[in-house]
Amino acid sequence: MAHLPTIITDLAMILLVAGITTILFKKLNQPLVLGYIIAGFITGPHFNFFPTVTDTTNIQAWSEIGVIFLLFALGLEFSFYKLKSVGNTAFIATAVEIGGMLGMGYLCGTLLGWSHMDSIFLGGMLAMSSTTIIIKAFEDLKLKGKRFTEMVFGILIVEDIAGIIMMVMLSTLAAAGISSMELAMGVGRLAFFLTLWFVMGMYLIPTFFKKAHNLMNDETLIVASIGLCLGMVVLATHMGFSAALGAFIMGSLIAEAPNAEHIEHLVKPVKDLFGAVFFVSVGMLVDPALLLQYSFPIFCIVIVTIIGKLIFSTGGVLAAGQNLNISMHCGFSLAQIGEFSFIIASLGMSLGVISEFLYPIIVAVSVVTTFTTPFFIMAADPAYRAMNKLLPMKLLQWLDRYTDEDDEADDSDWSALLQGYFTRMFIYLTLLFAIAMGAKYYLLPYLQNTLALPYSNLLTGAVTLLAMSPILRVVLTSRTQNEELFSVLWFKKRSNHFPLLILIFFKILTAIGSMMYAFHSLMELPYFVSILAVAGVGYLIYSSDWLLSEYLRIESRFLVNLNEKHMRKHREKVCSEQGCPQNWFDEDLQLARYKLPADSKFIGKTLLETNFRSNYGCNILQVTTPNQVVDMPGAEYVLETDSTLLIIGTSEQFKMFHAAVAGKQIDLELVDAPISLREFMLQSHAEEPELKFLSLAITIDNHSPLLGKSIKAANLRENWSALVIGLERGAYVITNPNLSLTFEKGDLLWVLGKQKMVNKLIREEIL
Repeated sequence: MAHLPTIITDLAMILLVAGITTILFKKLNQPLVLGYIIAGFITGPHFNFFPTVTDTTNIQAWSEIGVIFLLFALGLEFSFYKLKSVGNTAFIATAVEIGGMLGMGYLCGTLLGWSHMDSIFLGGMLAMSSTTIIIKAFEDLKLKGKRFTEMVFGILIVEDIAGIIMMVMLSTLAAAGISSMELAMGVGRLAFFLTLWFVMGMYLIPTFFKKAHNLMNDETLIVASIGLCLGMVVLATHMGFSAALGAFIMGSLIAEAPNAEHIEHLVKPVKDLFGAVFFVSVGMLVDPALLLQYSFPIFCIVIVTIIGKLIFSTGGVLAAGQNLNISMHCGFSLAQIGEFSFIIASLGMSLGVISEFLYPIIVAVSVVTTFTTPFFIMAADPAYRAMNKLLPMKLLQWLDRYTDEDDEADDSDWSALLQGYFTRMFIYLTLLFAIAMGAKYYLLPYLQNTLALPYSNLLTGAVTLLAMSPILRVVLTSRTQNEELFSVLWFKKRSNHFPLLILIFFKILTAIGSMMYAFHSLMELPYFVSILAVAGVGYLIYSSDWLLSEYLRIESRFLVNLNEKHMRKHREKVCSEQGCPQNWFDEDLQLARYKLPADSKFIGKTLLETNFRSNYGCNILQVTTPNQVVDMPGAEYVLETDSTLLIIGTSEQFKMFHAAVAGKQIDLELVDAPISLREFMLQSHAEEPELKFLSLAITIDNHSPLLGKSIKAANLRENWSALVIGLERGAYVITNPNLSLTFEKGDLLWVLGKQKMVNKLIREEIL
């Protein structure tokens, strides 16, 4: 008989038992996570009525893979725009809840006589509510779509991010002990690497998936996605972070790719499989004797969890400006712990810093609070009515004044300026620091082994300067990051001059410090010589148009990738609130190529004389001749022999246009059949960015220079080198909008152009 590896036998047992228990729990209308935990207990070493798993080491390795895929899938569902859109309520409520529960958990552990590290990890575990259990409870109680449920989902999104950060901080504490300096260094290192990975990943990952779109089927797509995930896991671990952080980061980067939803669909079965193994492994650690021994701590922690969540979650939402009714509904919904608590417990076990009894205790607390969650959600209304009767009238009136429902006050000019300034400066500093550290710790040692001094130092400094120069060019270019707001604030009050000059000085100081590092630290030039070199090179960088164009090319790819995700999220929001239109704008708009025959009557005529726009509504986007390519030609452009026209219009407009071509009313020959704008943008027609058309969706907000202007007054064709191809106003889609249409707040404006258009939008900070 052939030998069968133990891992296969164990997996067969685990999955068979898990399949049966989850079917039973589905029948009982209970969360599947509980079924997996029961399956783990049945197949674990503490339940001997049936054959049990023999090789727990292998199962533990598979469960670690489960954590990786759970966090990878969480990252795929994450969106930077979603995080931005949840509003201040979610951030404030999460901060209050996590801070309060960390303190209560630590106090509870200390009173129970546990160690400092056990108490700290207990606080971290109690701070995390269960997304899976809450969603299940809302679905069962038919509460989705309520205002408080949307706020709960926003809090859960921020909680997930806070949980990732908490895992890094707990790892730092476990490695270095309770040291404020080490903790501050850990926070700084995390912020640095998150920013670096976000910027570089947003630049590279979506671009990779777009360029390889036509080469990928489902098989290659899932292999590439999982390969990128595991690669980032290895990199994050090498950098001293957890594997879970690396998986989440790569998931969040792939979430910005154009086919992210399809990738998420493909990864889901893999996540479900390994996630099941993880939750089963959690159940294997449940020891009934241990639970009986620690029944009093379990009871205490359940009480602390429920009371603490009710107080701090409700208080956090109240502090964010919501009324008492909504705050109590949110607080009662979040009164449990779940899967993220297991992940934090697994981290503590793998680091060897928490006691073995803590894991099964947390599982028991999670099971109890899972069963109580629906009852607490239903109890929110009676509790609110009772609280309304108990609280003094003056306190209720004060709460009504404090919790003003209109929490969408417009940002001031200063806040808008500072937000853009510090966001960009933080990114610039991160990139400059990454280049500097890469040169010092990787490039310089390599060159010192291959070149003699001082050539290795000089070459390292030169390469570092060259890599930094596009970033330094934009740092030195503008006074701040928003020239229009800068001018408004400068002329508004004389007292604004000094703080604005401080912002300019900080930018100049950043550029000087970066160049001094290259000349003085890397090249080891004397201090005075380094100052002269900084002055000379700084002037060359400041005046270089080539460096500016290179920077704009880099930033444009980043912003185009981010813009596409923004467009999809905008549409998801419109669909959820107002319903989806029959055809989105880029589905209805089509492009086709036609060629002028040698005997065409249009040869020698201007585009205005062809009457394509007036008769059929179609626009000529591009004219290609043997000698030149003309983008968005004007009305007076004269057509030549052997010209190929790229025409854009709606499907209905193309029907009329095709009928005219077939009836010989238009002397044109079809070259490429019409395809939708969405398909056109996915196709890689040219490798060089200057030759590719780019479609961008631009949100009209409070600070947009287009707000209140008409398309004709904005003159976007001349000002931006862009063709306005459509506008989305809620669920109302306008194709080829009239020139008299005036832009309103919340409009999504679609423009089509090339690299020149993107560069202009970046310069004017429209994107």
